[in-house]
Amino acid sequence: MVRKTLRKTNPSLEQPRLVSLFEIAMTFFHIGLVSYSLAALGEAKKSLVDKKNWMTDEEYLNGLALSQLLPGAPTVNLNTYIGYFLRGFPGALVASIFFVIPCFVAMVVLAHLYLNYNGVPWVASLFKGVGALVVGLVLNTLIDLWKKGVNTPQLTILAVGGFIMVYFLKVNIMALLLVSGAVSLGFAFLTIKFSVWKAVMNRKFWITNISSPRAVTAIRFEFSKKKYLGMLIMLAVLLVINFAINFSNPTFRNLGNSLFGIGGLTFGSGYAMLPFIQEAMINQYHFVTDKEFGVALALSLLTPGPVTVISAFVGYKAAGVFGAALAMANMYLPSFAIVNIISDLYNRAGKVEKIKMVISGIVAAFFGTLWAVIFKLTGGSLVDLPTCGLAIAAFGVQRFTKIDTLWIIIAGALISLLIF
Repeated sequence: MVRKTLRKTNPSLEQPRLVSLFEIAMTFFHIGLVSYSLAALGEAKKSLVDKKNWMTDEEYLNGLALSQLLPGAPTVNLNTYIGYFLRGFPGALVASIFFVIPCFVAMVVLAHLYLNYNGVPWVASLFKGVGALVVGLVLNTLIDLWKKGVNTPQLTILAVGGFIMVYFLKVNIMALLLVSGAVSLGFAFLTIKFSVWKAVMNRKFWITNISSPRAVTAIRFEFSKKKYLGMLIMLAVLLVINFAINFSNPTFRNLGNSLFGIGGLTFGSGYAMLPFIQEAMINQYHFVTDKEFGVALALSLLTPGPVTVISAFVGYKAAGVFGAALAMANMYLPSFAIVNIISDLYNRAGKVEKIKMVISGIVAAFFGTLWAVIFKLTGGSLVDLPTCGLAIAAFGVQRFTKIDTLWIIIAGALISLLIF
């Protein structure tokens, strides 16, 4: 009787259960609706770790590390991984689709307005205000993630190193991953071999990390050869259908296959894909003009979701709503396939202590690079007192109140229209 009462007041004491696909769909739809730029990382953690207790902090950070190691958009990779973590292939498919639905719909509507009504006059005002909001939201995300993923002197060294390499040395993401992985592996060796190093470098900074691990309320997807074979078959069917559509006419072939190649071979982030998308869509296939690509980029920053939603604008211009869906599907399908194929192996490897240390180091280095992103966003978005005020207000409201991020964004967008 006492335990039943405790479960009502403390969700962390609930018995683990299988999360339904409907719950996954609604949860990731909401995450996609309120996720702008890298703030998506914080929204996923807040919803899945802090509120629903579907994962622990460590499990979430492991997924975050994997999302950086793969080609494609890291935010989409992360949500695909979490969906697979919860329900296997069906969970990954549902999580991925519902995460990108909000940004897809928003981009298609805005593309239609621009292409058919010769411009959207209020885009500049919204873009200026939403850009400032994003700075505040990303800063809050980074502070939360920093406390979980950079909590020892050893991880701080790696994080500072990541920032220096990206902000001052301008290294690419692959060089960053190789260096941070090698240094982290060296630190792991020192930790295991020398007790003095371990005592000094593994001392916790944050009081919150001393507490016992959070109990989770979701049953993990359990690997089996039968399930894995089933996943491979469903994935193969999905790829066959995709390429059958791609090769059904020349427009689909040029649009779909080029974006599939970019999505599968470009590492780093959505921003790293932009030059390749620009080259293929403007210079090679002439789907959009330079001016239209610039408008599409502005709209991709205005809408929720990853910047690669720009592919939906190009697809809509080339072949309507179906073209937009085909473009986005090919943009994310390669990394979706990779996540499903390697997640089980990655999770098993992550249970080995040395590999866990290396993953933690890579995550810390990535968090260091986020400070470089913050500085760049600040320089481009906070250009006057009103934009600074919007960024500070968004940060304060999200950090110190329980107001949902969706309402912060709506209020900020309305204020932007009034001010600018």
